[in-house]
Amino acid sequence: MPKTTVTKTTSTTTNADGEDQTVEQYRTTVPKGIAEAMDLEGVRLEWSVKSGNTLELRITDE
Repeated sequence: MPKTTVTKTTSTTTNADGEDQTVEQYRTTVPKGIAEAMDLEGVRLEWSVKSGNTLELRITDE
C-alpha cells in the first residue's frame, strides 16, 4: 500500500482591522498511481472521519 506524509504550514496575515490572523493548513499528496487510476486531476474531494484512525475520501460533483 502506498504511503505519504502529512505536512503542516502556518502563515500569518493582517486583516482589514490591522489584527494578525494565523492560518494553519495540513497537506498530503496522492500517490501517482492512485491519482491516475481514479482520474483525480481537477476533481473535488470530500473528507470524513470513518473511525479513530481511518479517513474516507469521496469524489464529489460540486
